[in-house]
Amino acid sequence: MLKRMFIAVVLITGLAGFSSTRAFGEPASPAAREREAWQKEFDEICSRTQDAMSLSQEELATLIQRADALLPQIEKLDETRKKVYMGRLRMCRGLYEYVLESKKNEKK
Repeated sequence: MLKRMFIAVVLITGLAGFSSTRAFGEPASPAAREREAWQKEFDEICSRTQDAMSLSQEELATLIQRADALLPQIEKLDETRKKVYMGRLRMCRGLYEYVLESKKNEKK
């Protein structure tokens, strides 16, 4: 019972996402913060693919620009992660570009 309560508290407070390699409350290294920043941006960009058809042309154009701006950061990753995230980002960007072009053609 105590173990279940502990697990619930950990999940509720979000402590499960903290790295076990650093002390609790210790700030992340600059490299870790940079890594977290690109990962957060990647997640925000690619999380909207299911809603792509309902997005405005301006929103789609902004997501495409954000994807383009994120590429240099992903290119700095190790080869395996670079290959995975570049592929995923290209797919997200490609979908947004396709939807944007179809919306532009609809208006003609």
